[in-house]
Amino acid sequence: MYMRKKDLDQYLRELSTEELKALKNKKGANFDFSDDSDVRFDDLAEPNLFEDDDFLSEWENIGIYKNQRYVAVRPHLHNYIELAYVWSGCFIQHINGKRVICREGDVCILDTQTVHSVEACGENDITINILMRKEFFDYTFLGRMTKQGILSEFLVEAVTRKRTKKNYLLFPTSGDYIVRETVENILCEYYAKDLGMREVLESYMVVLFTQLLRTYKEHTVNDEGKATFDFKVLEFLDYIEKNYQNCTLSSMAKHFGFNAGYLTTFLKEKTGRSFLEHVQEQKLNQAKLLLMNTNASVYEIIAGCGYQNISYFYKKFKENEGITPAEFRKKNNYNRS
Repeated sequence: MYMRKKDLDQYLRELSTEELKALKNKKGANFDFSDDSDVRFDDLAEPNLFEDDDFLSEWENIGIYKNQRYVAVRPHLHNYIELAYVWSGCFIQHINGKRVICREGDVCILDTQTVHSVEACGENDITINILMRKEFFDYTFLGRMTKQGILSEFLVEAVTRKRTKKNYLLFPTSGDYIVRETVENILCEYYAKDLGMREVLESYMVVLFTQLLRTYKEHTVNDEGKATFDFKVLEFLDYIEKNYQNCTLSSMAKHFGFNAGYLTTFLKEKTGRSFLEHVQEQKLNQAKLLLMNTNASVYEIIAGCGYQNISYFYKKFKENEGITPAEFRKKNNYNRS
């Protein structure tokens, strides 16, 4: 069916069979559906396991499932990544024993094998669950996003460490119109079931992940309300990413008003890489993108990426990829005739 954006809200608020059944079973017209005393959310014994093949067809990497209102979901876990977007109202989960509240517009990403339960939601509490196979999430978020540049790579690594530590990621995206619009596009595309749906959905997910990274960069704080990393790191990496072709340690130090020795020591301490290593990585990232997406000759790419020594480029490329630039271009099948 064709779904227009203006019809989405009405469609999502329609009562499903499960919701109608839940309403019928409730006693009392004034029952508070957010308080289901029959469910113990701290009972983590033998949680149910949900598997991706139960929700996704063999060819699908992404699926959409609207959270059912009026009923609580007992402790469970799954072998897929779950991204919950709060369309309206709120969404309350218990994740590894911790009560996590998401407000309208927020995004929560749950890792695989994470035990969680969901409190019963009221009429206005609409949450959309985007289910993703783990391999797709890892490729798109961890693999593809890190190729955008050293700043994106640093942020993805920071997000990954947080994901590993807490088993979930909460993005405070309430009021973010780009996230909202992207989710709307995802829903319209999914419900339309039109030609090329898989490719379009996966492209929209890249847009969504990119915006979530930007949100993370701007709003990341820990539980005590303190920044989880020094934001000077982001400024330094952003500068290198934009000026990698002719960036030098002295010019960067002068730009920020720091001592050159302090700057490279700071980068090494905060990121694990020196200034020169970051510049080299950004040059190689750009070279690989050009090899995959243009017909430019290897020599044109070498010059365009700021290399002065051709032999040095070939040496570094082989060390990084294990193959020559020509072999890399052929392997990735992006060479254009």
